[in-house]
Amino acid sequence: MEILSVSLKNFKSHSDRSFVFQPGTNAICGENGAGKTSILEAIAWVLFDYKGDYKVEDLVRNGANSAQARVCFVSSRDQRTYEVQRCTRAGYTLFDPQLGERLGYSRIKEEVLPWLRENLGVPVGTDLAKLFSNTIGVPQGTFTVDFLQTAEKRKPIFDAILKVEEYRQVNQQMLSLEKYAKAETERLDREIKLYDESLQEWEPLSQQRHAIAREISQIEIDLTHWRQRLDQLQNEQEGYSAIAAQVQQLTSQLENLSTRIQSGSLNLERLNADLAIAEKAVEICTTHRENYHTVLQAEAMLKQLERDRATQQDLLQKRQALMETSGAYQTQLATVQQQIERRSQVETELKRLEPLIGQQTDLETQQQNINQQLQDCQSWRQTIARDERRLTQLETHQKQLSNEIERLEALGAIVHQIPYLEQQLQRYQQQLSRIEAATQFESDLRQIITQAQTRESIHNRHIKNATATLKELQQATPLWSTQIEEVLVALGNGSTSQEQLMADLQSILDDLSEQILAERLKQLQQETQAQLDTARSQQAQYFTLEVKFDDEEKLATEVEEVRSQLAQAQTQLASEPDLKQQLAYLTGQLQTLENPRERTRILQRDLNQQANLESQQQKLETLTANIGGAIADLDAQLQAFAHLSAQLYQQQELRERHRKDYQIYLEHQQSANSYKGRKQQLEEAANDLQLLQQQEAELATQKATLAKTYDPEKVADVQKNYQEAKTQQITLTAMLPEKLKRLEEYDERLSRLQVIQQKRTQAQADQKRKQKTERFIKFARKAYKEAGPRITERYVHNISREADKLFRELMNRPNVALEWTRDYEIVIQEGAHSRRFINLSGGEQMCAALAVRLALLKVLADINIAFFDEPTTNMDRPRRESLADAIANIKTFRQLFVISHDDTFEKVTENIIVVERDA
Repeated sequence: MEILSVSLKNFKSHSDRSFVFQPGTNAICGENGAGKTSILEAIAWVLFDYKGDYKVEDLVRNGANSAQARVCFVSSRDQRTYEVQRCTRAGYTLFDPQLGERLGYSRIKEEVLPWLRENLGVPVGTDLAKLFSNTIGVPQGTFTVDFLQTAEKRKPIFDAILKVEEYRQVNQQMLSLEKYAKAETERLDREIKLYDESLQEWEPLSQQRHAIAREISQIEIDLTHWRQRLDQLQNEQEGYSAIAAQVQQLTSQLENLSTRIQSGSLNLERLNADLAIAEKAVEICTTHRENYHTVLQAEAMLKQLERDRATQQDLLQKRQALMETSGAYQTQLATVQQQIERRSQVETELKRLEPLIGQQTDLETQQQNINQQLQDCQSWRQTIARDERRLTQLETHQKQLSNEIERLEALGAIVHQIPYLEQQLQRYQQQLSRIEAATQFESDLRQIITQAQTRESIHNRHIKNATATLKELQQATPLWSTQIEEVLVALGNGSTSQEQLMADLQSILDDLSEQILAERLKQLQQETQAQLDTARSQQAQYFTLEVKFDDEEKLATEVEEVRSQLAQAQTQLASEPDLKQQLAYLTGQLQTLENPRERTRILQRDLNQQANLESQQQKLETLTANIGGAIADLDAQLQAFAHLSAQLYQQQELRERHRKDYQIYLEHQQSANSYKGRKQQLEEAANDLQLLQQQEAELATQKATLAKTYDPEKVADVQKNYQEAKTQQITLTAMLPEKLKRLEEYDERLSRLQVIQQKRTQAQADQKRKQKTERFIKFARKAYKEAGPRITERYVHNISREADKLFRELMNRPNVALEWTRDYEIVIQEGAHSRRFINLSGGEQMCAALAVRLALLKVLADINIAFFDEPTTNMDRPRRESLADAIANIKTFRQLFVISHDDTFEKVTENIIVVERDA
């Protein structure tokens, strides 16, 4: 790591300054009060979040609102250059100049400090402020103070630097983890015991399950036997049933054949009767056949005559249509003759209307011009209405804008209060930060008191028991009474001292509780923040005042333009009444003329239609003559049907005369026609009856044969055995579901027990794992407990070795040795003699302290820079020059910053920064 430059603006005594540094020793020189230490404090505040006992407002130059400090450095992580800027108001800003962009980190604890640790080369979790104050930049005048303390006071200081306390804290924090692991092991032990109790019924339940399984197996064997027996008996029963079914079937067939034979005999008798009826019908039809045909011929003749009458009716309808058409043509011919007579009247009217059409055209032109002017007036009226509305809106907006400007001007007083509110808010935040530290101290003290009270009660109980025992011993051994009395007095005094200590601690706690007024400060902070937010929001509005002034000026110009347009439109609208009067006069004149143009158009159309009246007249006369010829032709065709009615009457009379014989023939015609078919049916019925009689004889023979093989007694015995086997099967089948249900219940219970067994196995495995974890946690606690002293001893050894080398460089005396002991004591060995730190001279103490602190920095952090503020204080000139030479000879650090008010270090380095007072 290397610091390249630092820039200060309104930081303490500096208004606006920048300082550039080089590798090696950088001597910062100047008179007292010039601001040399402020450079160191700025670097500490920016890079290490350390401001010592200063408040934030103490860092701001008098008369300024805020202070800024910017440090440019080379990172230990990637050897790239970064700029870190911090402002008392705006916070941190991280910038990468090589990429030319700002890094997105702003939250100090969560983002900025981790980034700084990483780039400064400091381990994660290191308190940068403590690292700076104890090691890198020890405050002026305190460089050797820590080493002059007693061993008891040195221990907490350097334990914190070496992080010894962290091992004890980890050991203490793991106590709850150990308790949790132990509780988990005990919980699993209880679960395993519960599982063991649940598994006690496993063995008897298994035996019961095997017993019921054997019963089910026997039932299934018996059930198989009876099912086979039942199948055998069922086959025998089915055989006898088949024989009985065949006999029954033959009996049924015989009965059916008997019924069919009887039916066939009756059918044969009926067919004989029908055949006799058909023979009689043949005789009747033969007698009336001639008259039947006469009627058929008359009906055929009547059909032909009906067709002729239809032809006659069609000709009559055509003649009537021609007569109607002829009448229509004669009517049209009369109309055409009238129109020819009226055409001369129309031509006379057209000549009269011709001069009136010119007058109508002139009047309409004048009317159209006036209407156009009136439409323009209507447009001007709309323009006036629109401009009046626009003017009203603009005047309203103008008024609102004026009110808004007055309101914004009034915000100026509030906006000017923003710097004061920001300072007030920052002051409250600083007070709250200090109160939070006090609150944390109060919480820690309260916890200590609570633990002490618990121990005190135990201690008092022990003292009470010991006092009672000692008094009994005092009575039992009078010789020891005096000594025992002294012990009792000592115990009483110890209890009194303990009570007094607890009272003093409680008094301190009560005083501390009274001093913490965080709620009031938070309330004031919230009120100030609310006022500041309101002021900032109003500030944004206040900044729009110039824009509002411009808007007001533009609005005034627009109002004047609208008023000018409105006056022009009102002037144009003044001629509207005269135009309306002229329009009414022209309208009356046009109504008097009664539209001669339209009348002329109608008469001209009628005249055009009458142009071909002569040709129409000639055409209508021709059509009328043609229709007369067609009517004469139809009259000639109708002469052929003059006797049609007489012929119809003659044929109708002939048909009625022979209708009776015709009806008799029709009644017997169907029966006569069925004679051949009925004769054939009679022959077929006789053959079918003979065949049925033969089948009846064959079936009777088969029934007799089957009756000899059917034994009713044996059939009854088979039936009895079948019912017995079926009863056994039903009984066993009824027993089996219950047994299976019980077996299922046993299996279910055993399954649940098996799950419990698996859980028990899993719990035992978990218990072993938990026990292993518990043993590991105990081992880790013990390891952390023992690691603290061992690692501390290792750190002390390495730091002591590094400090010894640095001390020889500083003193330039190879025959001396420095040792930093386990109780953080500095011992100098020179030859056969050793001296403690307190016995060293001032210069030797400064060199020894400087060597140890630089060794601490080198061993504990990857930081190769250090700051020395007035390291030669209280030294004579030779010693100052010797220390300056020694510091300049240190080669293991890249940069050293030495602050001095004299010229001691100007002689040993070329990197000199002279700081003068800021005027």
